[in-house]
Amino acid sequence: MAKDSSKTPPAAGKTSGNGSSTQGPTCLQKLSVATYIYFIPFFIVCNLLCLTNKYTALLWFLYTLYINVGPGRWAAKNASWPKLGRKLGWWRHCADYFPTQLIRTADLDPDQRYIFVVAPHGVVTMFCWPCFDTDATDFSKKFPGIDIHPMTLEINFRVPFMREFLLLHGVVDASKAACLMTLGKGSGQAILLAVGGAQESLLARPGTYDIILAKRKGFVKVALQTGAKLVPVIGFGENELYHMREVKPGSMRDKLQRFLKAAFGFTLPNAIGKGLLWGSGLMPFNRPLHTVVGAPVEFDPSAALKDNPEAGLEALVDAYHAQYVAALKQLWNDHKDKYDSGRRKSLDIVE
Repeated sequence: MAKDSSKTPPAAGKTSGNGSSTQGPTCLQKLSVATYIYFIPFFIVCNLLCLTNKYTALLWFLYTLYINVGPGRWAAKNASWPKLGRKLGWWRHCADYFPTQLIRTADLDPDQRYIFVVAPHGVVTMFCWPCFDTDATDFSKKFPGIDIHPMTLEINFRVPFMREFLLLHGVVDASKAACLMTLGKGSGQAILLAVGGAQESLLARPGTYDIILAKRKGFVKVALQTGAKLVPVIGFGENELYHMREVKPGSMRDKLQRFLKAAFGFTLPNAIGKGLLWGSGLMPFNRPLHTVVGAPVEFDPSAALKDNPEAGLEALVDAYHAQYVAALKQLWNDHKDKYDSGRRKSLDIVE
């Protein structure tokens, strides 16, 4: 097992007892994080501006058809775009805002294929952007030969500008077809999934690691179908980035969250962070993020079927899922005291 020897990146400022910077991040660090936090509303406004002129509206309509029902829709599934945005130095300011550290606990063989399964989802899965969507924490140096493609909701690729921003960072949609096509490109290919999704985002509370995993087994089926190995990943500090306000069951906010989750696959956690300039807002608190990548799970189907050779696919899925859960819990136990000694509770699979 190869331990990562890289040093922790420089902090944005001196830290207080709760991990938040007392000096505060620099202007560039704030703007870099804001680029990620606000890119969805920014591109929605860009689309609305296109509709204010009949000529740009026509072009927008034709292009929207192209990316939704035309050949352009395949780019979000086959990972064919060049990842021009991934190595931009701009994103290192984003990593330094917290600061962020990517910890490798084992080497990954570039002749294999992998599915990185991350937890917790948190409010915005912030730790994934500097660690996997970009090369701000030197993923390419720590895992040479691994071509990783983080995955997100398909709806994000139906909107012009937003689609292009994501594709230029190697992001693809989280459909089964995209999983199979991306991993099917050959050795060294990897995808990244936050399987807890919208439901898990509503559980994000400082000091806790409540995750949704017990019934989420689609990623295991993809692993068995493609021969990819599952890699457990824990984002220590992700749930410290926002305060979560409680939502009263049956309230309008609760109904809105349920509607968005059912209709579109995402929701809006009632979270509050820092303002971009002052006060409260949507910016995350600058608290340390430690992303720990575990060793790939070695699963032997023949051993799983030893006691029951007639067992079908579901038995294999259950056995591989159980082995992944055990690996995730072991990764937690190995690193929880080093990277989150102030936690209020341990990792808990609540659903």
